[in-house]
Amino acid sequence: MNPLVTIAVVNWNGEQYIHRCLESAFAQTHRPIEVIVVDNGSTDGSREKIKARYGTACRYIDNADNRGYSPAMNQAIEAATGEFMVQLNSDAYLQEDFIAVSLAKMLSEPRLGAVGGRVFQWDGDHLTDVLRKAEGGRYYFRKRFQVRAYESEPRETTSFGPASCFPLLRMSMLKDVFDATGDYFDPIFFAGWEDNDLWFRMQLRGWSCVFLPAAYGWHVGSGAAAGNTTFLTKSVQYRTRIVRNRLIIIAKDLPLALLARLLPYLVVAEVLMLPYFLIRSPSSIRAFFDGWRQFLGQWRSVWQKRRRIQGAVKVSTDYLWGFFEEI
Repeated sequence: MNPLVTIAVVNWNGEQYIHRCLESAFAQTHRPIEVIVVDNGSTDGSREKIKARYGTACRYIDNADNRGYSPAMNQAIEAATGEFMVQLNSDAYLQEDFIAVSLAKMLSEPRLGAVGGRVFQWDGDHLTDVLRKAEGGRYYFRKRFQVRAYESEPRETTSFGPASCFPLLRMSMLKDVFDATGDYFDPIFFAGWEDNDLWFRMQLRGWSCVFLPAAYGWHVGSGAAAGNTTFLTKSVQYRTRIVRNRLIIIAKDLPLALLARLLPYLVVAEVLMLPYFLIRSPSSIRAFFDGWRQFLGQWRSVWQKRRRIQGAVKVSTDYLWGFFEEI
């Protein structure tokens, strides 16, 4: 008997894309599936239209306001009854056999916690054959702690994490990470880099990830942010969160020996960030200092999380160092 797969979608004013997104969910060749829609206080009518169209075919969790992606997806994880979960962005579209192909790989390796697929550009009404830059493919870190993705990776390969617009995850992996580290997605992040934090804790617990090019889909990218896809084009508030959240991951997820190896690169990156922002985006200087201020204001909580996470590490520093490939 095929295992039940939960497809979870977080919606926040996603009227433009979410209906086509859900069409791709229900068009999956794999059965059985359950679809959970978590609405974060949408005001554009999308919540009502989804319910009118799909009725009892979906399960619904309605929040009165925007709690952020991390808390909302945690609600979906807690409500899920499947053995596996696709965390599907509201501006993403799945090829009809995405689950079937990804699940076949997942079932072949018991310590495989995540499968990531290839990601093409969803542009307006068109599902194109253009690969999305830095999404899909093999994920790795630059030593200055910037995540990169080799989007044109031609073959199946080990990856730091999956493309976050539609990863297939093993629920027992999520449960293990929660039991060991205290969180699924850490709600401290609200939105931005919460995925990288989860993938890091997944790796620390000895679960692996594979990039599978035969499993694919399409993604608009930042559909809830008016299509502003790069750091410098997003709001100052969002940029502040990214600065803060990157620091939080460094502080709580990096084992001491790995942090020592990376420290020279991290120091240089922080020093050079200010002149870079001064030239390219002066408003980002405010985001830089506000992000640091918020990080330091949350230090006690971050330190408590670090103690629990580092006490549950099951892999070596050399293994983790293998995911850091560039300066």
